[in-house]
Amino acid sequence: MNNTKDKITIQGKDLIKELGLEDLPLEKQEKLIKEMSNMVYDKVLLRVMENLSGQEAKEINDYLDNKEYEKADKYIADKVPNFAAILKQEIEKFGEEMIKRVK
Repeated sequence: MNNTKDKITIQGKDLIKELGLEDLPLEKQEKLIKEMSNMVYDKVLLRVMENLSGQEAKEINDYLDNKEYEKADKYIADKVPNFAAILKQEIEKFGEEMIKRVK
């Protein structure tokens, strides 16, 4: 199973093309994708945390603090039935915002 950050990174690569930034040096593209991925991941986590109890949010934070991202993703997927939809919405919303800013 791809983890959430991997899915966001893949979308980030597509967004680079859509924004016409594929001519940037590879290092700059990678840095931009990483920054975008982190921003989207944070937005997804904020929305997910709204649907969880304090204890559930603490468990996810513990996984994240220990860099156990796949465990965090699995836990979230188990606890938040609409997680895939939230992820998709946040990726699309971010992409739309970026396109509006660039164009």
